[in-house]
Amino acid sequence: MKKFLCAALACAVCASALLGVSGCGCSDEKKNQPGYVVPTTVPDLKDENFGFIVTNQNEVMITTFFGNTKNVVIPETFQNYKITQIGSGVFQDSEIESCEMADSIREIHDYAFSSCHNLKTIKLSKKLEKLGTNVFFNCSQIENFELPASIKSADVYCFAAAAITSVEIPESQTFTSLDQYLFFQCQKLKDVTIPPTVTKIAENTFNDCPNKITFHVVKGSYGESYAKKLAKTNPDKFAVDSK
Repeated sequence: MKKFLCAALACAVCASALLGVSGCGCSDEKKNQPGYVVPTTVPDLKDENFGFIVTNQNEVMITTFFGNTKNVVIPETFQNYKITQIGSGVFQDSEIESCEMADSIREIHDYAFSSCHNLKTIKLSKKLEKLGTNVFFNCSQIENFELPASIKSADVYCFAAAAITSVEIPESQTFTSLDQYLFFQCQKLKDVTIPPTVTKIAENTFNDCPNKITFHVVKGSYGESYAKKLAKTNPDKFAVDSK
């Protein structure tokens, strides 16, 4: 399975480069492997769990995780700064089992939780606006999460190969498009709820998901027409539930 997954994602490297994506994230091993490499950054500030970079006079971004805890809680502030971002690869390959973040977090950068194989639960910020590429790639135990209505974008491969069983896209005027390969090779995905506010979905958003996916959509919506097109082309892989 892993070899197939890596091969499939590797084939997309060239295309990803054109999209501004740094690597495919198709390997758990970072040493001597092609793909994304998180640059080494010396924190401006640190405590017993995190290293921080000061992004402006009022805010910091988490860039390093030092802690041994498996149940991570990200606070709203550190010293006199508000914590607003989780940097690239902060928790990548770590053994954390849960993560609860304050509602001050607005952005989670590329690969932040990639290949966290013990991660089962995550509580996203209610003010989260942007998810980078491969954020939850290959999180093999995380079955459910709730996307907040504040979300504006989730980049290519964001949830690829994650163990999620169902997805409910929030009804929002700011999150109207689902990017390429967003749920690529999600091995357990069976139910997807798409609100009428979604007006664009890439053809390959749900590529290579082995289970039959039922789209729960609103009659007359773009989501319904998208789902019906997939179900007509491949009825063994997709079904439509219109209400």
